[in-house]
Amino acid sequence: MSTGPSEIGLLPALEIRRRVLARELSPREAAEACLERIAARDGAVRSFVTIDEAMVMAMAEDVSRRVKDGAALPLAGVPYALKDLTDSAGLRTTFGSRVRERNVPMRDAAVARRLREAGGVLVGKTNTPEFGNRATTNFGLFPGTHNPWDLSKTAGGSSGGSAAAVAACFCPIAEGSDGGGSIRIPSSCCGVVGIKPSRGRVSNSPNSNPRGGLITHGPIARTVADAALMLDVMAGAEPGDPFSAPPPQTSFLAATAKPPDRLRIGILVTSDKRIDPEVVAAVRNAAALLESLGHHVEEARVDLTGLGPLFRVMVEAETAAGDIDPAEFSDPYSRWCYERGSRLTAVEYIRATEEMIRRSREIVAETVAYDCLLTPTVTLTPQPLDTFLAVTERVAEDDLAYIPFTYPFNISGQPGISLPLGWSKDGLPIGVQLVGHPFGETTIIALAAEIERAAPWQSRYPATATRP
Repeated sequence: MSTGPSEIGLLPALEIRRRVLARELSPREAAEACLERIAARDGAVRSFVTIDEAMVMAMAEDVSRRVKDGAALPLAGVPYALKDLTDSAGLRTTFGSRVRERNVPMRDAAVARRLREAGGVLVGKTNTPEFGNRATTNFGLFPGTHNPWDLSKTAGGSSGGSAAAVAACFCPIAEGSDGGGSIRIPSSCCGVVGIKPSRGRVSNSPNSNPRGGLITHGPIARTVADAALMLDVMAGAEPGDPFSAPPPQTSFLAATAKPPDRLRIGILVTSDKRIDPEVVAAVRNAAALLESLGHHVEEARVDLTGLGPLFRVMVEAETAAGDIDPAEFSDPYSRWCYERGSRLTAVEYIRATEEMIRRSREIVAETVAYDCLLTPTVTLTPQPLDTFLAVTERVAEDDLAYIPFTYPFNISGQPGISLPLGWSKDGLPIGVQLVGHPFGETTIIALAAEIERAAPWQSRYPATATRP
């Protein structure tokens, strides 16, 4: 069966896998379709920063041989992207910094290896701010990624390149990493699905304990099922991991097929930070949808305030621990973080860590009164790319005002998923977040899939994905 690149670009990962296994589509054809779309359209979006076409084709041919040999490949022939913070053997990985502009890792990170072994075809590396330090991709080694829905707006960050690539249909799935919201923020901005797993669900190997255990990898996709499929592949511990999650009783993909029982859902739309009324309306509309599906929704009593100083200690200490000459940073904000972090004492770091653990226990105790929480993903609709988080001395303050519903759950280690359930008056996506119990991905994925069936978004694409 012949399928053109425009059609292939709009296919979900599960459908690409089905066609590859049915011999209706070859991995090479799927990869070529993605590369053709990227070549034609990504000049305006700037989601990818490194592509090696020869490597892509070699990987596609290897997957074809494995499929022919009958190998069980969960991602058989599915094109995917890796964030430029994630090591990929033989493919440049810059971390968005001129410090590593020519860095070509010798081996894969654990998540990269798992995706490759599952039969995925790596299309390329996606844009990130320097060392993932901003909630936008701007001001790093590469030009900022534009939002596919409005090229004057930010795609979010720090996994902005991955979210924009998925939204623009350059690939059906992409990996992101999240230390304070960096999967969920760009998923909200770009109108896609992003999952931050529980702490320990996905290995950070070869890294040890990034940002005090706040950072994890996760999937970005256009559908809940595709995100669940990718999480199934990514999940699992590596020898020596400091954190690990118990295996789920069923696969995450299987969880999308069965609606959850009636749930008690706590809605949280108050904060000590300003929330755009359009964002509040999107969350309230999501609550009404959940009630129409038979779930009980009530106002939640969960205190997420006062966590900003603890989070900043982790970010700034991590930056300073990089043992890099601050003059070599690409982004002045990285130098700002480095200078502050280098002044922190061990006592201050340990005290912040202990307080973070104490508050984590409080947050978990308060949230387990509900089956899950419903919150905004971020407090604002997509902001102008050139000016958002542009003032170095205000980035930390403005960033915390933007993400009061994401980074607390990095601190508590709970899973969260951002869903494209709202739209601004200007036609821009607004993400709504579901937060589960620790290791409770199955529940929020099942609920997200039920929401998607009731209010589907898959057929809504930005012009950058569908124009001739």
